[in-house]
Amino acid sequence: MSFEIDGFFSPDIDRFRHSVTTTSPFKEWFEYARGLNRIGLDLLNRATTPLSDRRLFAMYGHFVRTNQTFQGALLMAERGMIANARILLRGGVESAIAIAALAKDDGLVDDMIAAHHFNQRKLARLVVNHQNYSATYSTEEVAAMRAVIAEVDAIEAQSGKKLKDINWADVGAAHCFDLYNLLYRSLSSDGTHATVDSLNRFLEVGDGQQITAFKVAPDTDGMVEALSAACLLFIWAADPFAAAFARPDVTAGLSNQLKLFAELPGAFPTRAQAA
Repeated sequence: MSFEIDGFFSPDIDRFRHSVTTTSPFKEWFEYARGLNRIGLDLLNRATTPLSDRRLFAMYGHFVRTNQTFQGALLMAERGMIANARILLRGGVESAIAIAALAKDDGLVDDMIAAHHFNQRKLARLVVNHQNYSATYSTEEVAAMRAVIAEVDAIEAQSGKKLKDINWADVGAAHCFDLYNLLYRSLSSDGTHATVDSLNRFLEVGDGQQITAFKVAPDTDGMVEALSAACLLFIWAADPFAAAFARPDVTAGLSNQLKLFAELPGAFPTRAQAA
């Protein structure tokens, strides 16, 4: 059952994982990241929030999402799925932005609720207004969707303003400028979106910058960069979360972790753009 037959389900992946997690410079990065993961789990296990505190409740939920995304990116990276790790991290950045914004302004909770209603109605309208979609639902289900539309219309009318989705780029630019510019932008153009940069990660390039093949197997190209982004994402999310939940020991520990980060091999890497 080689990789050529089973791809990333092959037992060959276990050998690849063992190799990258025991070989420098990846070994140092994985050890560092797993230490951060233990900090995250300690934060989650010891933090509590009443349901009545909307801000802390939302921050807790977003930190759960960020921490799981962080772990997921590490699992992808140790399997040589670097592009997929970057896709995961981009999703986690939105939650990190939310945590940073909520630490300063609990008004984001209202924006999140408004966005939830906005998207509920948007999806319901999509189904009921297109016969090809509505025909696949029962009469009762379509009636329930119409009720959702009416309910959200009433909420919008009562609020006196149009409901809208959240633009996370705007939130990031307002509340965590560096996080937005250094991670959100990079992981969008070379990760989430179908761009030339994201395709470059799947190309083998030989002498004279000639494309020789597509990469379909586990790869270490860009692994340090992905692990670096994952660790920075975690720290950016954990710091305001720890402060909001009165964990000065963790905020102090994260400052020390940043110093250790700077000493890791290839920290703050730059990636040359393909010609």
